Amino acid sequence: MRKVYIIISLLLFTMISCNFSHEPKVVLKDSAQYYSVSKDLNIQADAEYDSIIAIYKVGVDSVMEEYIVDSEQGLSRKRPSGALNNLIADAMRIEISKEVDFNVDFAMYNYYGIRNTLPKGKIIKGNVFEVLPFENQATLVHLSPKGMKHLLTYIYKSGGQPISGLEVEYTDSINYNATIGGNEFDTTAYYWVVTSDYAANGGDNMNFFQESDSIFYTGILIRNNLLNYLENLNANNLKLTADTVSRITYKD
Repeated sequence: MRKVYIIISLLLFTMISCNFSHEPKVVLKDSAQYYSVSKDLNIQADAEYDSIIAIYKVGVDSVMEEYIVDSEQGLSRKRPSGALNNLIADAMRIEISKEVDFNVDFAMYNYYGIRNTLPKGKIIKGNVFEVLPFENQATLVHLSPKGMKHLLTYIYKSGGQPISGLEVEYTDSINYNATIGGNEFDTTAYYWVVTSDYAANGGDNMNFFQESDSIFYTGILIRNNLLNYLENLNANNLKLTADTVSRITYKD
């Protein structure tokens, strides 16, 4: 916390210095002095700040410690397919399907958006926040046949992405057998896919999501999709069981 006070003070000083002067200046000499800030630096904590932070910390800790569900296994992300990949994509597809009056064909999340693992045993809210720390919202994209082709090629070249409702067996990037909702992939059809707003806007080079005739931002956080999914398991006296079936496979 002491490090934060020093950094904030320096930033404020810099901002004030810059904002209060509007006249152009000629810089004759540019120099800087660096200070090493470590735990051994003898700086007294500010008791007033500490007391304010402590109040909020108690509230945050109580929320993050909230019990969600028990898991029979630990879950982690994996390529081309993994248990945590499957769980997050399933939660997106299932929970968003409850919010719309049309069929959500499949879900696809971005692999690097998964930032931690889920433990075996008791899962608390803080665990879910560690897995999905970003404020990404579920976004529905009506993807064109061309966009679908590029999506499937992207999955192959990236080594795999979290998916639900979609299964693909690849020979190479353009030769594959795919099923959506248990049905053979139709190369002439549009499909509704739920993804993140980050991906829908082209993040991680997922530019194919722009090849659509409709994009709908739900405003629902993907983290809340996962929380709701897990809470529903617990409400029905069920434990989380890892689905380890590979939804993406590569032929040798």
